[in-house]
Amino acid sequence: MDNLSFKPNSLPFESEDHKTRLYVSDFYRNAVVLVTGGTGFVGKVLVEKLLRSFDVRKIYILLREKRNVSPPERLKQLIKDPIFETIRRTIIHHDALFAKLEAVEVDFTVDEFVKEPLKTDLLNNTQIVFHVMGNVSFNKSLQTSLESNVNSAERLYTFIRNAKNLQSIVHVSTFYSNCDRPYIEEMIYDDIPFGGLDNVRRILKPLSETEEAALTPAILGTIPNSYIFSKKSAEVMIQKQFSELPIGIFRPPIVGPSFEEPVPGWVDCFQSLTGLSVPIIEHRFLRYYGDPNATSDIVPVDYCVSAIITAACDIRARYDQRKVLETVDKTPPSVPVYNFTFDKQRVTWQQFLAFVGKSLPSAIDRTLSPLRVRITKRRILSWISFCLFYLQAYLADFILGIFKRPKCHVRTILSLDLLHQATEYFLCHAWTSRNDNIKRMRSLLSKEEETLLEFDVDRIEWKEYYNRFVAGLMNFLERKRKSRRERNRTAC
Repeated sequence: MDNLSFKPNSLPFESEDHKTRLYVSDFYRNAVVLVTGGTGFVGKVLVEKLLRSFDVRKIYILLREKRNVSPPERLKQLIKDPIFETIRRTIIHHDALFAKLEAVEVDFTVDEFVKEPLKTDLLNNTQIVFHVMGNVSFNKSLQTSLESNVNSAERLYTFIRNAKNLQSIVHVSTFYSNCDRPYIEEMIYDDIPFGGLDNVRRILKPLSETEEAALTPAILGTIPNSYIFSKKSAEVMIQKQFSELPIGIFRPPIVGPSFEEPVPGWVDCFQSLTGLSVPIIEHRFLRYYGDPNATSDIVPVDYCVSAIITAACDIRARYDQRKVLETVDKTPPSVPVYNFTFDKQRVTWQQFLAFVGKSLPSAIDRTLSPLRVRITKRRILSWISFCLFYLQAYLADFILGIFKRPKCHVRTILSLDLLHQATEYFLCHAWTSRNDNIKRMRSLLSKEEETLLEFDVDRIEWKEYYNRFVAGLMNFLERKRKSRRERNRTAC
């Protein structure tokens, strides 16, 4: 446990009045952290929070070359991102913090995904691992999803199990990895059909694209898409191959804009929640197909990240306790699972749209919002509203074409339509779950660290959250428009 400063007995926990306590700040002091997916929505917030709030020694960010941009250049671009403005504004020597970030070039499509000398550096130094990376596209082929979300994780954990000072691994999955069940416990469900994951991979390997497409529905069964199947498969793979490691599975539900950190309402992408909310903000008429009374699990990204950071410490504490028990109990270790879900303040999808509408800055828009965008059980109404939206988009692009201006409206509605199709299953269903590990984990924090790492979603004042949600999304939309205008001027 070199380079880590813990409480007594070199553990990230101690017994106090017969109650275990976690000391998260001590766990991260002088620690070397490895992050995959550090340029994604959750990954950026994770890196920013670790830099700003914890005295880590180094953060390795695993990056691939993208669009001919090298990993070091991608890291420079990441540091310039607005998410790090809080650090630049509030910390005098912020350059020293950014110097703790190091880009590591990787290629997860091959077993030897990282080259020397960085390979040896990672194995000698890495202590805490956050595997956040994943392909979140719902319409990829099954083999592509398995390669991105299972094989890459398998390669990473096979490699990192040889790290000399490994303390903890957090595998970020999704709460919906078992969405074919109405009630989801904090456990790994090993019920993959066709003889299990290894057999599925063997079956798919020699198939052509047409053959794979024909067989995929039978393999998926009641699971809605290849993405969900791959996330479920990754969990099973971890239990079977890596359960002896200090590893845990963190399952977030739908992750929305931040509540407080790094700034209230921060968002930088159009995912399920934010994408579906754009027509409300832009005053469109639209009907989404779904069950208006189905409840949704929504968490702010900063709360999600605080829980992920705490989970790494808890995983280590549980691992050390488990090692003691293994001297008398020879049963195979079970990988801990954290369902990051809450049940006191759940809202229906129709209530969600209403919250967003009521947070619009204009009084007339707040009044008209319930009439403009709604959830309907009648698919035909949704189809008609999208057809009208497409018609408006084609007319708008036709007019832009006349004036030789860049066309964008059809592309925008097409993206929204694809997002709606991808989320339709989740708009029609609701789930209940257990979250004992999340509740227990929070109860182990001191009062000071409860403030530093707030992740109790039940304590959020939702009216205030949606005010920040809408303001943050409007700000992001304006940044996107400004960027598009600058590109258009450059093109001209």
